[in-house]
Amino acid sequence: MQIILGGLLHDIGKPAYRRRGERTNHSNAGYEFLKNEAGLEDDTVLEQVKFHHKSEIEKAPPKNDSFSYITYVADNIASGADRRKTETGGGFAADAQLESVFNILNGNHDKLKYKPQTMENGINYPSTDEMKFLPEQYSKICSNIQDSLKGIQYNGEYINSLLEIMEANCSFVPSSTNLGEIADISLYDHCKITAAVGSCIYDWLTENDIADYKNELYRHSKEFYGKKAFLMYSFDMSGIQSFIYTVSSKGTLKMLRARSFYLELLCEHFIDTVLKETALSRANLIYSGGGHGYILLPNTMAAKDAVNRLHKEMNEWCIKTFKTALYMAAAYVECGANDLMNTNGGDYSAIFIELSRRLSAEKLNRYSAEDIIKMNTAPSGGERECRICRRSDMETENGVCGICAKLMDMSDDIIDKSFFAIIAGDGGLPLPFGQSVIGTDADTLTDTLMKSENYVRCYCKNEMYTGKQIATKIWVGNYHTDKEFTKLAEKSTGIERIGVIRMDVDNLGKAFVSGFDKEHVSLSRTAVFSRKLSIFFKKHINELFDKEKYKALIVYSGGDDVFLVSAWSDAVNAALTLRNAFIKFTGGTLTISAGIGIYSPKYPIEAMARESGELETASKEGGRNKITLFSSEGNDNERYTFGWEELENDVMGEKLQYLRTYFDNQSEHGKNLLYNLLNYLRNIDDKINIARYAYLLARTEPDKDASEDTKARYREFSKKMYGWAVDKTERQQLIIAIYLYVYEAREGNDDKE
Repeated sequence: MQIILGGLLHDIGKPAYRRRGERTNHSNAGYEFLKNEAGLEDDTVLEQVKFHHKSEIEKAPPKNDSFSYITYVADNIASGADRRKTETGGGFAADAQLESVFNILNGNHDKLKYKPQTMENGINYPSTDEMKFLPEQYSKICSNIQDSLKGIQYNGEYINSLLEIMEANCSFVPSSTNLGEIADISLYDHCKITAAVGSCIYDWLTENDIADYKNELYRHSKEFYGKKAFLMYSFDMSGIQSFIYTVSSKGTLKMLRARSFYLELLCEHFIDTVLKETALSRANLIYSGGGHGYILLPNTMAAKDAVNRLHKEMNEWCIKTFKTALYMAAAYVECGANDLMNTNGGDYSAIFIELSRRLSAEKLNRYSAEDIIKMNTAPSGGERECRICRRSDMETENGVCGICAKLMDMSDDIIDKSFFAIIAGDGGLPLPFGQSVIGTDADTLTDTLMKSENYVRCYCKNEMYTGKQIATKIWVGNYHTDKEFTKLAEKSTGIERIGVIRMDVDNLGKAFVSGFDKEHVSLSRTAVFSRKLSIFFKKHINELFDKEKYKALIVYSGGDDVFLVSAWSDAVNAALTLRNAFIKFTGGTLTISAGIGIYSPKYPIEAMARESGELETASKEGGRNKITLFSSEGNDNERYTFGWEELENDVMGEKLQYLRTYFDNQSEHGKNLLYNLLNYLRNIDDKINIARYAYLLARTEPDKDASEDTKARYREFSKKMYGWAVDKTERQQLIIAIYLYVYEAREGNDDKE
């Protein structure tokens, strides 16, 4: 653990010396800060902080087996691909801002920067604003870190708490303030990767009986960079969509929420078990989300044996618990420092391409003959089918199997509880490796659970929390104004309906593998990129919706995928808010596609999920970066796909607003006119319908006694409605605008089409 601690703290001197502008190097500043202000007494860790640069090592070389050499080379590897030169001059500026990692994604060339702040200050959108990182801000960061360090112990049980402290305070602190380099890697991310690389190097050296670290890593660092000392390990859960949405019962909404959260927790539990069995920390987790993950491991037999064993045990548990509904594919690729740095013949992207190939190959051969025999000879568990998951091989009580009953209980905890404790045994919702999870509060966690011999670890929801065996926080999109569809429908403007929204980032896999060009791709940027997306969809989404006070319920919001339900009248604006914020957050380097269906709250939720998912697919097939709206339940012929700006400006901003202005003071006759016009617009390609459409408009002309203002308003209305109708693009916009307007004008449960 001392290697991990040294890696996480090795650059703590950067905020320490930037707060005062001291004429010293950050190695000495960090050493003095930890020893004299934070009270750290571990000389092994302090030595790594003081001697992680060549200049300091040359002055007073540590012993040949000093961990300083490991942290020295790990720091070089972590920063080796990140410190890329810019076209501007050099020099250092202690007040420099952190630049956005999206500046150079997908061929982008922006200069967006983050406002100097900590994680607790809300969404930090990158912008062109110049805002110096003031010394007093660095003083505040140092004070926060100093206070937080007093609450932890420097051992393995608190290592993830140190990660939380660094993330909370240093996520917007630039690692490098060299004006001649791209400064898009935060101090937190750099220290995290340094700790990950260092811990892997230590394990590799240990297994290979290398104790002279100075000779292996310092004197012959170039040779070491070519050795395959690392494993990039990846896993991918199959069956997620089917597992989440194949449910049928009165409590379907609760089950959707619970199953979505359960799958995320299942993956986090697997990750932490892998890290525990390999004696590593969450610093080694590069990415997790959407049932997928990457972990940096040492290339040792111990690590390979551990992941192979845990992978086998995981799938045996999946078969026993869920039959073929869930399956985890896993693979690893050996790589060296040159591969991670993408230098000297190494190829960083090739690591992920090969991982993808190996995962795909495993999915094609997922079960052994032994597994298949076991699944086909297992005794039946019950006589009745579970009314929720429809399985008939489980014992049921009141028509519900044990797993579904516990998932239903967990659903309210996801919204109401702040902590989820992993315990040994079956006291809660089952997890693999002989453990289970229960929702709890802070007092019960600290006063009871943490003192129990069955306590394993804990996850904190939507808060950064430090403590014994706190694995990490889990950001959860749990914004809700109501927990039931009927209540959301009742709060709609006009007709009582709900809007079901499915959204997904376009080409995320491609961006992850090849979004950064060969010169700039690196382990740190991959980690930063994925972490930013996860925070946006799991954390910032709550802040966005709360600000607008949308009448909505987030069913699921993952690494790049969103499923939410709202009062129908809030659906389009909620989708636009999320999309526009995403574009601003990523500097427009990534796009998002969506589908929105409007339904009765009694419509089967499985059908809602499937149909809105099909609408999202239609948006991607229509060119991506689009949104498809569905006019009525189950009607595949009523799909309308728009670009986001087209929907916001032409449909909502122009046509819907015009209809509101013109008809809000009209009699019911005016609304009936829209119904009739809509019938012709749907089939306008039939030439006779355009004539009927024009005739219908003419029939509504005010009589000769009407005021000149009324006549003028009609002439404008008639001209616009006819002009929009004969243009195919504007006709589609008008149809949706009419739908939205008549839904606003209808009342309660009126089902008139």
